[in-house]
Formats: sequence, structure tokens, C-alpha cells
Amino acid sequence: MNQTGCSSWLVRDGRLRSGWRVGLYLIVARLVQLFAALMFGVILSAILMVVWADQLTSPEILVERLYSELLNVATFSPLAFSFRLYDTLVVLAVIFVFRRLIDRRPMRALGFDFTRGWWQEMLAGFVLIVVAWGVIFVLALVTGAATIVGFAWEHDSIGAILIALSSGLLFNLLVSIAEEADARGYVLQNLAEGIRFVPAMLVSSFYFGVLHLLNPGAGLASTIGIFFAGILLALGYYATRRLWFPIGMHAAWNFAEGPLFGFPVSGLDMGGLFRLNITGPDWWIGGAFGPEAGALAIIVEIALIVGLGFWTTRRKNAE
Repeated sequence: MNQTGCSSWLVRDGRLRSGWRVGLYLIVARLVQLFAALMFGVILSAILMVVWADQLTSPEILVERLYSELLNVATFSPLAFSFRLYDTLVVLAVIFVFRRLIDRRPMRALGFDFTRGWWQEMLAGFVLIVVAWGVIFVLALVTGAATIVGFAWEHDSIGAILIALSSGLLFNLLVSIAEEADARGYVLQNLAEGIRFVPAMLVSSFYFGVLHLLNPGAGLASTIGIFFAGILLALGYYATRRLWFPIGMHAAWNFAEGPLFGFPVSGLDMGGLFRLNITGPDWWIGGAFGPEAGALAIIVEIALIVGLGFWTTRRKNAE
């Protein structure tokens, strides 16, 4: 193959082709995240060795306690919150560098512009998914898949509950910003330049599902469930061509599932207003991973996908 042929295979319009950009991004982003997490752990360990000096008897106890604190999202510990903010900033920084140096496009063109209506889009996405999770919650109770065994206000003050809900909302907003910038931002939009939107939506949603395989209780069922969630979020981006709508949807998904209704969120305990006893079969209610890995949530997701797809098609035909 001649030099021109090789160049056209790698480069188009003065930039790497979309597939190469995405591949390079995925490698670099995950390596940077891993390195940044290790640095966070090292620095934090050094600080905590001083703060917890009178409570530690061995390095193993330090590591165990640090790991426990970082995963303590049920009460949104300061360490868990700090790491979530840190990781979100790392992800956004990597995307920013790639947009400027590799894509040669502005960051706002990814869907982060603050023009008129951005917060209404985020709010609309949030409300839509809270309502959807209300349906999942009621169906779980009606079908006997879950039983309410207590309420948060039986043990905690109203002030403590409001703080927990506010913390849960902010925590999951950070999660949604990072994951939407990554999956529906960089990956989906770059792939769509090369293979059109629908194939890009399928590939990016599969990637989104695979990303969650490291979560507790993850497996094939959870990957399928998260795949459908990715489709729904991708349609949220397609409907507005901005990330605010899917960011609102994503934040509401985690917030309503966990802090609001009390289900596990991707294998993590985030507390909840309701204390639930999960009694239904795993295939229906998702088991330890949470309803995302069960048929109940997938059915609701498919209904939302059909409804959002129909609404988007009508809206674009009317323009």
C-alpha cells in the first residue's frame, strides 16, 4: 500500500479517523484514571497514617479501612465524596485534552454549552427518570419482588435525611457528568462521525455495560441491563444534541434507585428513604447488583426507549 493509502486509512480531514480517536482515548483515559486513583490512594494513605496513627496497628488495617471508607457510599463519607469529585475532574481533564489536541474541537461542542434551556433539559431528564423509578418501585412491591420493612425517618432526624438526600444527589450528579461526558460524549459522538448514529449508539452502550463489570454483583444480566440504559441515555443525547438531558436522566437513575427508593445501585448500597427486603428472583429484580440487572427495570427502559424514540422522531420531522 502506498503512503497516500496508509495516510487515508489513519487520517481524514487533517485528524485521526474517529475509530482511532476513540481507541486511543479509551486506552489513555483508563490508564490515566488508574494512575490518578493510585496517586490518590498513596497521598490519602500518607495523610491518614497521621490522622489515624493511634488507631492503626499495621499497613493492612490502613488499607482495609481506607478501602471501606472509599466504598462507603451509603452515608456518602467525605473520603468517598472526595474521590468521586477527584475522579470526575480527571475524566473531564482527559476529555478536554483530547478535544483540543486530537479532535481539534471545542469542549462545548461535545454538548456542554450553557445556551438557553440547558437547565430545563437537565430537569426534564431528571423528572422523567424519577417517575420511571416510581413505576419500577410500585411494580416491585405489587409483584412481591420487594417488601418495605422500614423507613429512614424511623431512625434518623429530618435534618439528617435531608443531608443524606442532598449528598446522594450531588454524588450521583458527579457520577453522571463523568460517565455521560465519557460514554455519550466522547465515545458516542466520535463513533457517530465514522459509522453513523445507530451503530455508534449500540457500540457505546455495549462499552457502557462492560464498564460496570467491575461493580459488585456484576455479570451478564447487569451488562444487558446497563446496555439498555446506555441506549436510553444515547437517545436522550440525540433528542437534544446536548448532554444536559442525559446527565439529568443518569443522575436521577442512580439517585432514585438508591437514596430515594432504597435499592442497590450497580451493586452499591446508597441507603434510601425506604428499607427494603428484596424477595423476588434475581432475573426479575436484579439480585445484589440492583434492579438494573433485572427484567423489571429493562421492561421499563424499553418502554422509555420506544416513547423517547417516537417523541424525538416526531419532533425532528416537525422541524
